[in-house]
This record gives sequence, C-alpha cells and structure tokens, in this order.
Amino acid sequence: MSFSPTIINDASANKRFNGRGDITIEVEIYTENGFGSFSAPSGASKGAYEVIDFPSGGVDEALNLFEDLVAPEIIGMDSAKQFELDKTLKEIDGTSNFSKIGGSLSIATSIANAIAAANSLMVPLYRYLGGVYANRLPLPLGNVIGGGKHTHVKGLDIQEVLIIPYGASSFSELALASIGVYKEIVKTSPPGVVYGRNDEGALVTTLNIFDVLPIVQNACNKVSKGTNVKFKLGVDVAASSLWNSKSNKYCLPSTDTCYDEDAFYKFILNLINKFDLFYVEDPFMENSFTSFARLRDEAETCIICADDLTATNVERIRYGASIKAFDAVIIKPNQVGTLSDAISAIQTTFSYGLIPVCSHRSGETVDTFLSHFTVATGSPLVKCGIMGGERVSKINEFIRIEEDLGEGSKIFELERLLK
Repeated sequence: MSFSPTIINDASANKRFNGRGDITIEVEIYTENGFGSFSAPSGASKGAYEVIDFPSGGVDEALNLFEDLVAPEIIGMDSAKQFELDKTLKEIDGTSNFSKIGGSLSIATSIANAIAAANSLMVPLYRYLGGVYANRLPLPLGNVIGGGKHTHVKGLDIQEVLIIPYGASSFSELALASIGVYKEIVKTSPPGVVYGRNDEGALVTTLNIFDVLPIVQNACNKVSKGTNVKFKLGVDVAASSLWNSKSNKYCLPSTDTCYDEDAFYKFILNLINKFDLFYVEDPFMENSFTSFARLRDEAETCIICADDLTATNVERIRYGASIKAFDAVIIKPNQVGTLSDAISAIQTTFSYGLIPVCSHRSGETVDTFLSHFTVATGSPLVKCGIMGGERVSKINEFIRIEEDLGEGSKIFELERLLK
C-alpha cells in the first residue's frame, strides 16, 4: 500500500472553554504526516437562520455522537478532500441545520480537517486554502466600544462601534493604530464614561450612541495626526436583538424607547448622515430584506452589511443580492457548520460583486483559523476585535502571515470598497 501523508488515522473530540468561559468542543485530527485541531466559537446574538450549536443533549451528547458516528466514518478518509469530508458530516447528521450532531461539532471537525491536511503537506493554511494568489491582507473592523448582547450591563444599545483604519502599507500598522485608538479612549475619557471590557474585548459605556461616536471620532483624529493612517467609523446595530416580535417594534432598553419599522429606519439613516458612517451592519431585523434594500439605495456612501439577515447561507445571500439589499455579507463558518459551505458563501458573495466580511464570534477561542481563512479567500474586510487574548491571537497571526509573505504582501485599499 502506498503512503499518503493526508490520510486520517485518528480523531478525537473534547471539552474546551471559549473566551466567555462557556464550554465548547475541540476536535483533533491526526493524519499519517500531520495534526490539526480547532475549537468551535459561538455567538451571543445568534440569528434564527444559523445552524444549531449542539444537539438536545448538549456538549456531552455531541461528544458521544463524535465517538459513535463521526470518528468511525472519517478515519481512513483523505483530509485533503475537504468537500467529501464535509459531505460526510452532512450525511451523518441528516438534518438541514445540524440539529442531530450540532453545528459546533461539525465546524470543529471540518476546520480541524483542513488544518491537518495543510500541516500534513507542510503548507501554511492560508496557502493551502487559497493557492498562490492568497497574498492580500484585509482591512480590520475594530470593535472599540460595545453594547447590546455582548455587554452584561444596561448601557449602549448598539452592539458594536467600529473603527476602520486605512492608508497604511501593512496590516501591522493598521492593528497598531486601532490599538492606539482604544488606548486613547481609555486615557482621555472622564471617570465612569468607559469601564471594563465586554465579551469581544470592547470597552463598556453607559452613554448612548450619539454621545459615544464623537468620543471615538476624536480619538481617531488624535491617533491619525502625523501618520498615514486614517479612520472611518461604523456600527453593528444587531437589530434582531432589539426587535420585539410581540409589538413589532425595535426597542432600546437604555431609554425604554420603541420604534416601528419606519421610525427606526429614520433613526438609522440619521445616524449614518450625522456621523458620516462608512459601514452599518444589521440595521434591521433578520427578515427585513425590504428595509435593507431601501437603506442601501438611500445611504449612497455607506456600506450596508448583512449578518443575521443572511447567516452565511448561500440561498439567503442570493436572494438579498438579487434585490440589492446589501453591499457586504458577514461570513461566519460556524453559522453553516462546514468549511465548504462557508467558502461557497464567499464565492456567491463575490459573484454578485459584493464584499465578504470574515468575522469572529463573541464567544471566541484562541484559534487562529480566521486569519488564514480571510487571506485565503481574498476577503477585503475582517472583524476580529482589538483587545483580549482570543482577539489578539488573530491579529498576531495576520502579522505572521504578512511576514511570511514578505515583499509579496499587499493590503486591501479602502478606495476599492467605495460604492
């Protein structure tokens, strides 16, 4: 029998902790010539169209299912044949949303397999997945002040206030600038304005969004002074988390104010115009394709991005693209359960001339797959946070990839993203 370095000869699954201290699943895959592991992240503001994280019996049932059903099927398979492994995971599960074995188990297995294959062939993961043309680093969307479901105190209703650095010639310069803004806000804010960090490492505040954005803008201006780095501002509204299905209104807990669809539309449009926002994510709830399309048409200079609306689902991306509902699409592999499906979502996004935005989750781990995945797929934007161990691990990995690419490394230009 001929030797094949990528054949899977063992696999295991175990409990691990994510950045929120919640239990998740890590899968380890061993091949004839390598090893790969991946711990599944999880979200707090989950969309209705995401796959199910765990079966009804939770993590313990998922681990038992891995031992009884998954491991026996994948041992002996070729890890280099990613699509076949992902197809096998779907067949084992037999449901449309991984409710039998759990999306966390599936995505951990799928990504661990890709990592094992790359290691077996002694190729960097970004190169293994992306080929010779994977040489461009993304612009980072940094979550500097956070609220909503990521923050466990009553305060900012908008889930994320984002900064987008641009103008530098390297990712490391952009990362340093983002960290500089974060530290500037901490240093210059009066006592009680910002305190602590939330699930994504963003600063916590009790201020409203109209008071927060000027603080962030001033910090950006100070950091930009005397450098080539400039900043754009953005927000992730995470509007599905604000939607009250009983009253059919968007409700802001901090002010006990509720808006119907049209009033909330005006609220978001005013926010965009007042602060010249460059990027707005999930401005409406996860079924409001019409409001998304209306805003995209009217907010001519702002990138309108879908997350819960599309949930890394090819069919929902196609439908939204067909009615011009958004300019960009969040890509979170754990929303669909396999690496192959996440790649298909990116390919679909590109095919409509839209922008894929690779993203972390609030319940992240220190795994660095996201960095390789973003570069491999040529995604122009990435959300990986600014501070906190499970965020910095991705930033450092982008810098390592940049160093590995050497003079061949490029950075996406903001001008290419303008509408």
